[in-house]
Amino acid sequence: PVIVELNIDAGYIGTKTEYNVIGEITGSGLPNEYVVIGGHLDSWDLGTGAIDDGAGVAITMAAGDLIGKLKKAPKRTIRVIAYANEEQGLFGGKAYADAMKADVAKHQIGAESDFGAGKIYALYAGVNAASWPVIEQIGKILQPLGIELNKTNGGPGPDIGPMAALGMPWAALAQDGTDYFDYHHTANDTLDKINPEALKQQVAAYAVLAYLAAETDINFEPAEKK
Repeated sequence: PVIVELNIDAGYIGTKTEYNVIGEITGSGLPNEYVVIGGHLDSWDLGTGAIDDGAGVAITMAAGDLIGKLKKAPKRTIRVIAYANEEQGLFGGKAYADAMKADVAKHQIGAESDFGAGKIYALYAGVNAASWPVIEQIGKILQPLGIELNKTNGGPGPDIGPMAALGMPWAALAQDGTDYFDYHHTANDTLDKINPEALKQQVAAYAVLAYLAAETDINFEPAEKK
């Protein structure tokens, strides 16, 4: 028999103040309504955080940058959020939701990138039946990127979750995570695991999703509770 003995000393030794980092492209028609995309800033102790979640922050910031370079801003404000302290308990996402309690209805939709750097293969959404025709149109535009619409699966990401729980509609761009857990929360989470071509596809997808959600004449509503 093999006997293994572990002596682990882990715990909380205090608190520090951290911050969400938020950038906006102010809407040209409805500046006080928001489309939210983002990722989280912190990583696990062992790795550099390249796939979890440096890639997610980079993808959504780059998508915002593409939209920001357009001659005219979209109708609604696009808000790119780099959430603080997801790894230790979603504190950044919870803090954002707490600060936005009174303005949940002003949030058109939220989506986040927090599953590595594999290519996106599906679009999910948590919206009501009246909102689905717009999601379907967005799905058609995403099809050339190899992304299919899926109406039965998915859920909001970790940092989007607290706002979704308050009633914010959500979307999810599902990534190929075939090898994600080979590197997740390990010392192997390094920049060489990032595929630049996959990043380009993801940036394009988030730019399409955010821009069209911000431009539509439909006000998204959350999915009906079952």
